[in-house]
Amino acid sequence: MPKQLFCCVDGGGSKTQVALFDEQDRRLGLTMAGPTSLTLRGEQAWDIIVEAVQGLCGTVGLVPGDLSDMHFGIGLAGANDTAQRAHFIDGAPAVGALHVATDAYIAALGAHNGKPGEIVIVGTGSVGYCIEGSAGSRLVGGWGFPIGDEGSGAWLGRAALAQAIHVLEGRDEPHATGMHRALIGHCGGSRDGILRWLHDASSTQYAELAPVVIDRAGSGDTAAVQLAIAAGIEIDALAQALDPNRQVPLSLVGGLAQPLTPYLPTQLRDWIQNPHDEPIAGALMLAQGKAPDENLAGGGD
Repeated sequence: MPKQLFCCVDGGGSKTQVALFDEQDRRLGLTMAGPTSLTLRGEQAWDIIVEAVQGLCGTVGLVPGDLSDMHFGIGLAGANDTAQRAHFIDGAPAVGALHVATDAYIAALGAHNGKPGEIVIVGTGSVGYCIEGSAGSRLVGGWGFPIGDEGSGAWLGRAALAQAIHVLEGRDEPHATGMHRALIGHCGGSRDGILRWLHDASSTQYAELAPVVIDRAGSGDTAAVQLAIAAGIEIDALAQALDPNRQVPLSLVGGLAQPLTPYLPTQLRDWIQNPHDEPIAGALMLAQGKAPDENLAGGGD
């Protein structure tokens, strides 16, 4: 049994990564769980995290159940809402230590090895984030779906399905493409079927449509290419809002960062650099006390 265990969590709107590390920074195991975005799950996020941790303990040969000696570093989508974050912390089980931040903060820590720098997360949702050293951190975007999340998977899926509905009704038949027909089939195939799909659709379900857009764009589908380019423009706007002069080191992270790279504006492609490490590495810094607790200085709770 390691003397000290660090539990690191990167929770988003589509999936959650949970990793265990020992006191020598060795990763003992990694597992995936469902979404733990506070906007989607609220206090239920703890149930998902605890179940994942206990399962991971069993997988790596540790005794599951006792979290009181674990130090947690947790980054969650939706934690920029201070009320949601406080409610999540209040519902925590007994743990050795607990540090909760936005998923953007741990992603920025990992991407820039704890140093000042900027990221844009492009996943189910989107957000721009900059660590400014002693001045704290700033955030743009992060308003959630449907009002925000520009350029994200949910944004792409919603925009593409809106076009597909127009095609279904004959309102835009001249611009119909294979992407539209694929989305119509995926979401029910008829007005009644799509209405049923829409009734229960969350940002996660809309984001599940984004791979259809990306795949079709890669095949030259004109409507899909135009949407992918529009997403790139939105991502650039988030990055530029944090640094209009494009001088701060910038990385794109998240599941759609790489697939959308060919469609980004040239000035953005020239600016971005590969992240130093993954968000889980930032969560480990947080759990170990090697990074300060998040301090959002004016930009976006």
